[in-house]
Amino acid sequence: MTNSQPNDRTNRDEIDLLPLVGSLWRGRFIVIGITAICILASACYTYVIATPMYPAQATVALNQQQQQTITGIESVLSGAGSDAVSINTEVEVFRSRNLLGQLVDRLGLANDPEFNPALREPGLRTRILRGIGLARQPADQIDGIAHNQVIDILQNRLNISNIRQSLAFTLSITTTDPQKSALIINSFAEIYIESQIMAKLEAAAQATEFLSRRTSELQQSLEGLEQDLARTMEQSDVVNQEVLQAQNLQLRDLRERITDQTRRNATAQAVVDRLTAATALSDLITIAETSGDVALERIAFQYRNSRLDDQQAQTALDTLVQDMVEDGRRDLAQLQSLQSSAEALSAQIQTQSDELIVLQQLEREVESARLLYQSFLMRLQETNVQQGLEAADSRILSDAVPRGASSPRHGRNLGLAALLGIILGGGIVLLREMLFSGFRSPDELRAGSGETVLASIPLFGNGNRKETLQHMRENPNSVASESVRNLRTSILMSNIDRPPQVMLVTSSVPGEGKTTTAIALARNLTAMEGKRVLLVEADMRRKSLRSYVENDTIISLIDVLMGQVDINHVDLWNDDLGVNVLAGSDARMNATDLFASNRFGDLMAMLRRDYDHIVIDTPPVLAVPDARVIATHADAVIYAVHWSRTTRMQVRQGLEMLESIGISLTGTVLTQVDTKKMKSYGYGGQYGYDGYASKYYSEG
Repeated sequence: MTNSQPNDRTNRDEIDLLPLVGSLWRGRFIVIGITAICILASACYTYVIATPMYPAQATVALNQQQQQTITGIESVLSGAGSDAVSINTEVEVFRSRNLLGQLVDRLGLANDPEFNPALREPGLRTRILRGIGLARQPADQIDGIAHNQVIDILQNRLNISNIRQSLAFTLSITTTDPQKSALIINSFAEIYIESQIMAKLEAAAQATEFLSRRTSELQQSLEGLEQDLARTMEQSDVVNQEVLQAQNLQLRDLRERITDQTRRNATAQAVVDRLTAATALSDLITIAETSGDVALERIAFQYRNSRLDDQQAQTALDTLVQDMVEDGRRDLAQLQSLQSSAEALSAQIQTQSDELIVLQQLEREVESARLLYQSFLMRLQETNVQQGLEAADSRILSDAVPRGASSPRHGRNLGLAALLGIILGGGIVLLREMLFSGFRSPDELRAGSGETVLASIPLFGNGNRKETLQHMRENPNSVASESVRNLRTSILMSNIDRPPQVMLVTSSVPGEGKTTTAIALARNLTAMEGKRVLLVEADMRRKSLRSYVENDTIISLIDVLMGQVDINHVDLWNDDLGVNVLAGSDARMNATDLFASNRFGDLMAMLRRDYDHIVIDTPPVLAVPDARVIATHADAVIYAVHWSRTTRMQVRQGLEMLESIGISLTGTVLTQVDTKKMKSYGYGGQYGYDGYASKYYSEG
């Protein structure tokens, strides 16, 4: 078990190509027909309908190292760049409506019907629509609208592409005239080159105008600044930087003197204050000794050495203090004079510094204006010189020349049409196979229904009922007859201990060959030695058995059930069918109720005693409930399925209806098998429908 599971999974994952190939082979005539139609349509279009189109191509290259004409204003007159943005921009320039409009005007393409739809002859569809009033008559178009339409058509026709890893562009177009194609492309390349030169000339003219205006403004500004500078120098008493620096040194010296004088005045004043405050001579002497003043120290020295008495010392000290007070007044006056001088000098320095700053600012502005004026003046002169030397950023590498027709491509169109036909035909065949819901082999019927397949019965003759019956009589050893024998054997062997006596044949819908199967089965059972067989037609509505016989003398089942005919006193044998027959006929009461009655049950019980086998042909299960009612009296229920026509849903619904009332199906039978088509589906050899089997049966 462990080894088989992977193998089963592998088998499920594998794709069997043989059924796919077989489906395509069966539908080969459909594929061939559709392919032929596609090729014929392509040939008609290619050789009759399609208009030959002629291409033309030119190559234009950008100058990678375009010389910059005016230094400093590259944004105005720069050459072409080589990056992706520049290349994409050039492509858009090629496709611009401005250039295309110039091309339309130069070549008069608005008067060419190929580019102006208003000038074309109306087609059949347009003439018909105009005739029934669904399309308006052509009106005179506004020139602007017509011109724009021509540009739109030309823009769609024109192809511009950049050659990879280069600055070269390919310009191409396809028209109905080779000369026209070449003329359009060459003219377009020339217009593009001319537009670049004109753009540069316009840019140079704009630059000249701008530089002229700006130079004049700068000149006027420079002159005004120079006048302001001269006026400022005349009105201000401005010294130079060296004098201002000397004045700053002088001011610093004054401030140092003021500081020293202030300190000396404070020291002297302190001594005077101490001496003035002292009252005793001893205190005066002590203060004089520590005052630091030479005169006071000398008086104190003399007093200590008794050179001066108290009166003399007192007088000397008072006199000296008076002198010190006077000196203090003079020093204070001198200090105030120094302070006044310093303040005046400081104010003078501040004023001159401010004026010097203003003057220097004016000088800088004048110098800056002069430099800017000289720069613009120089650029203006260069621009005037450059205006007559402009060159385009591109050049034409190769001109367009007339060439042969590029379309339609006969071989390619026919090849594509053949490929399309094969694909379309194959798709239709595979779709038909995918949507097919019938049964083409016993294996498919067994898998789809879940029931045993008792036999597969080919067509008897060409399908005509009388000829079918004749074929049964004249060809007892045919493949179809042997298939019926297989069916008989399968039914009888379904229960070996108690072979079925009453056999019911039904189907899902009408036309599935159940009546033919019932007749063939009854004839085969009759051929068995010593067997009495009765064929009962329980399909009251269609009465199919009467279409098989030459006369209408067969006994009616309704007459027997209603007691109008005594079955024991009539001969039920029919020479045309070769079997005892109870045929269906019109009933005055509902057929389902009749089959559910005790009369039918009693009749079946009596028939079981008189006949070895009873074959009942019933109506389709999905049409009326008769078959389900009659099946309760049957020992074997055979379900007929039309080959390749009855759908899986019909079979499933029919079997479910039988199972819903507990009817056990004996098996199914595949009817009206087309042996030729079955062999094309690959089933002939498997089920005995190949040439060898046919030859064997015919010889037998």
